[in-house]
Amino acid sequence: MSVVAQGSGRLEAIPRPKSVFQRNLNLTRELAITQFKLKYTGSALGYFWSMVKPLMLFGIMYLVFSVLLKAGATTVNFPAQLLFAIVLWTFFIESTTSAMNAIAGAGDLIRKAYFPRWILVVSSTASALLTFAINTLLVVVATLLLGQLHFGWGTLLAPLYILQLAALVLGLSLLLSALFVFFRDLGHIWEILSLVLFYGSAVVFPITRIHGTLLKLAGLNPVGQIVEDLRHAMIDVPKVPSMLTLIGPLAIVPVIGTLAILVIGFAVFNRLTPKFAEAL
Repeated sequence: MSVVAQGSGRLEAIPRPKSVFQRNLNLTRELAITQFKLKYTGSALGYFWSMVKPLMLFGIMYLVFSVLLKAGATTVNFPAQLLFAIVLWTFFIESTTSAMNAIAGAGDLIRKAYFPRWILVVSSTASALLTFAINTLLVVVATLLLGQLHFGWGTLLAPLYILQLAALVLGLSLLLSALFVFFRDLGHIWEILSLVLFYGSAVVFPITRIHGTLLKLAGLNPVGQIVEDLRHAMIDVPKVPSMLTLIGPLAIVPVIGTLAILVIGFAVFNRLTPKFAEAL
């Protein structure tokens, strides 16, 4: 606030103009909240759908892989491991899928108004992050009450793994949203790749069921690394191995890969941004 003197001798506060960063931040926040609300507008269950879908997927996968195939029969607290992984995966796939259409679906807005185009992608990711944060809190409370959540020194690393997941999602979202403007087949390609990634990340079965070269390949996958390390941090540190324990020094590769995807995503997005209005 700045203060100026008026003719009557009275002092009146005049707000200072907001910086570009503040305006972009406010616009991103408002768009994220609006998208979050619109997602459940007109729905009978509202926000509960965001919990029902992961729970239904959890129930189906638990029945198939744990009850029928006995994939997690000898694994400590496998239901909690599966539930955490399902929540992580739901955030990953929903945020990247919705962000892919963030630019292509806003053609009229892009042609009529000037603002940083990355705001559309970041706000879409932030909207999905709100759902993820609420779901994660509910899962933590539920597993803690059931006695399947164990805190230790490794738990302090859990926020870093979530931050890594957010960076990975943002990098992929920027990359996919920019390329999707020019290559609409990317939507179908991403559906296939995400299905491969789902099973290649050991979301629905313990990663210890994989051995040899396949284990190293799964460990080099950033999503698989995040899922396993978060399980290690939150479920049972002594009995659920970390990715470092499983593949040794190679565990640094998915972390570097996450940073590389983030940098590449920003670079490609910025390179293609001037062509968005023409292509749309």
